Amino acid sequence: MTDTPDDGTNAAEQPVDEGTEFPRADSDDTPGGISKRTLIRLLVGFGIGIPLLIEGITFLGLLDQQFGGDEGGDTGSGPTATDTPDTPDSAVGVGDDLLPETERSETLASAVLREVGGDRWPFSLTVDVHNAGDTAYEFQLLSVHLGDGRTVSGRTSTDRLAPGETRTITGEWSIPAGSTPRAVDVVALVYGDDSVETVERRVDLAKIPVRGG
Repeated sequence: MTDTPDDGTNAAEQPVDEGTEFPRADSDDTPGGISKRTLIRLLVGFGIGIPLLIEGITFLGLLDQQFGGDEGGDTGSGPTATDTPDTPDSAVGVGDDLLPETERSETLASAVLREVGGDRWPFSLTVDVHNAGDTAYEFQLLSVHLGDGRTVSGRTSTDRLAPGETRTITGEWSIPAGSTPRAVDVVALVYGDDSVETVERRVDLAKIPVRGG
């Protein structure tokens, strides 16, 4: 009697072709064929690259604003204005009254800053003063305050003006080159019969023209 080979045993012992590939049980491929590791690297790259791209575009925009300038703008050597950041709305310019609260007029006729050689620039303010009151009056220009916090002393006075009298005074200061005049101290003296009323103010100045020579 011949024994019949066990089919299960023979099937288990069948040789395996070495060229046959079987899928790995621990394969990390995604359904699209990209490995999870590659996908993670791509996501990390996008997460880092996009913010850098945005910052780069912003930086280029700032450079363009800083150095691009106005197209076709006039770059001549005419008068410019000193940079006066945060100029108050109450700042006084040419044609304005320095002390509007008095009954007299103290009109700023001119404000000139000259760019010259050396480490000092001449600065001047001219004021037309008219005593419209019924008592004697005096007006004085004192110290100039610069944008960097420094102060340059000075004093120019109309002396005493009779009622109805007009006088023009010019205050002159020598300020450090490149400085910006920001304010000037002024004093008004109103003479009464037996007393003198004193009005003291620090008057903010509007942008001052810079002229060469």
